[in-house]
Amino acid sequence: MSPMDELKKNPAFANLSPMKLLFLEQMLTEMQKQSKDTMVPFFMAVNAKAAQLGIQFTDAETDLIFSQMEKKMSSAEKKRLQMIRSLMKTK
Repeated sequence: MSPMDELKKNPAFANLSPMKLLFLEQMLTEMQKQSKDTMVPFFMAVNAKAAQLGIQFTDAETDLIFSQMEKKMSSAEKKRLQMIRSLMKTK
C-alpha cells in the first residue's frame, strides 16, 4: 500500500484541508526518493517549509510520516528518529 493510500484510508485524515492533503502527498512522494541518509534532514526541511506555510502536523500525521521514513532506516537511525519524535511531542 502506498503512503497516500494509507493516508486516504486512515480516519484520522478524513477532514484534512485540500492544501494540507496536497502538501502531505507531495512530501510523501518526495520522501520515497530519499536515501536513508537524507531522510531526517529531508523531514526537518519539510517541517520548516510547512511552518512557513502555516501548516502544522498532528501527532497522527507525524506518526504516518515517521512510519514511512522508518521503512528505509537501520535500527540506529530509527532510534535517532524516535528521539526527534519525542522532542517534537514535548512542544
